[in-house]
Amino acid sequence: MRILCVIAAMLLAACSSQPPQTVTYLLRSEVAASAGTPLADSGVALGNIRVASYIDQPGLVLAGGDGTINAARNHVWAEPLQVSLRRYLATQISDASGSDIAANAMPSTSTRVDVSVDQLHGNGKGAAVLVAYWEITADGASRAFRFSEQQALAGDGYDALVRAEEALLQRLADAIAASLPAAASSG
Repeated sequence: MRILCVIAAMLLAACSSQPPQTVTYLLRSEVAASAGTPLADSGVALGNIRVASYIDQPGLVLAGGDGTINAARNHVWAEPLQVSLRRYLATQISDASGSDIAANAMPSTSTRVDVSVDQLHGNGKGAAVLVAYWEITADGASRAFRFSEQQALAGDGYDALVRAEEALLQRLADAIAASLPAAASSG
């Protein structure tokens, strides 16, 4: 009889504790690809995309005010952030500039944009933070730029964090597009 009680208790405990569901987020542009309407080839391409190692992981990251970092286990990016950022930025910069910005530099690329993302996380004050740098190399000369902004979360939870991070990345893409050489950004 005792054994039956122990087995029943174990079964009840197993049924009552469901593992948390993993929520996966895909960083994708909302810009519709216009089939049959090619953008002008700008000769501009993304070069190196670097992501700080503490955010280059599957889990969304929250930074504490005391310098601590917490990566979510059950709220994760669908693919490596470096891959998503390359695709997202190429699409958004192309849209903002009106010119085709290649996702990968080729030998024929006349202007290269290298991007480094140092911070992309939530903070303890209800905001998303993005700090990024980019360098434009064209005609043997380089120019460096910095982007540092915060976006208040529109609600609670990781969904709101992802939306705020996307808004920041859109503003970064707009800033990069505005900094491109005139010939590249006019198509």
